Amino acid sequence: MPAITPSFVMDLESRMRMIQDNEYLRLSSNLWWSRLTRTFTSQSRRDIINWVISSAQIDDMGQGGNIEFDPMYLMENEYTHGEAGKGLKLRRKQFEDLDGNGVQLATEWAAQMGAQSAYWPQKRATQLLKDGTTRKGYDGKAFFATDHPVNPKKPSAGVYSNLLNGSGYKIDVSVTADVALANLAKVFAAITAIKMPNGVDPRFLRPEMILCGPTLFPRAVQITNAKFLAQAAASGGGGADVEALISALGYGMPQMADELAGYESDTTYFVACKQLTQSQIGGLLYIEREGFSTRYYTGRGGGTGVDAILDRADELEWHHSGRNGSDYGHPYTIIKVSPST
Repeated sequence: MPAITPSFVMDLESRMRMIQDNEYLRLSSNLWWSRLTRTFTSQSRRDIINWVISSAQIDDMGQGGNIEFDPMYLMENEYTHGEAGKGLKLRRKQFEDLDGNGVQLATEWAAQMGAQSAYWPQKRATQLLKDGTTRKGYDGKAFFATDHPVNPKKPSAGVYSNLLNGSGYKIDVSVTADVALANLAKVFAAITAIKMPNGVDPRFLRPEMILCGPTLFPRAVQITNAKFLAQAAASGGGGADVEALISALGYGMPQMADELAGYESDTTYFVACKQLTQSQIGGLLYIEREGFSTRYYTGRGGGTGVDAILDRADELEWHHSGRNGSDYGHPYTIIKVSPST
């Protein structure tokens, strides 16, 4: 094997960067997290995001002259981020000996770090979904709750639920396909019943996507793409043309999340919503302060700090890290359906 010259180090680092970039692009094109998450780029250690609550409305003034004035409310929430990453340390002799495995280990590590960098936001999003019944959002309630205030600044405006519990929402194989479709219609009705912060006007939410685990995924695809479904005897038997109904409900093609395998008896699913006026925040947030990158330390060439330490130890190090954070946004944009609860 050749000596670890500056040219060798530069070639190895270029190869590792190319492998990382290729693996990042390969994996990122097959992930679902961006369908639920709004991404922000930060320039600070913490961010305060604020938005105006849409509470204004027009009232009938009769013959006029009796105008009322609406208060406007500003909501703000603080989001922080930390550092995430990992490192690799190899002995110099693993590159210089003929039977050394340094190049193989370094390039494989680079590929794995590229994949991990692409997957990290989804890993964080998955944890947010799983923690949603205990971890609180900006309105002081658990992110998935039955009593979210429609206006966090005006409790009297009423509440809404983004947590639907009970067997009446089942879509798994324990119920017939026509019952499952009827239960999805119930979810649709619950979503469209959510009000604007003035407590009167509809929010015009619509289902956009079902996110579920691998066990539930085939049934979700069957229901949301069917043209005809067999009816139970209690409903008269035979087959029913359901294509128009499914199209009107608007769930679209379900998304499988491997991370939800075995989660809550494999019956829980999440529904992502769209609204007439798209929110600038979304359901989940991913805030990136510094993208993932790798720093290379060769331990040769003098100097101080890490390079000097590695020179004495005859080692090479690679540090892969980034600064980011993830948190909850608007609860009404993601509905958790827990039929087994």
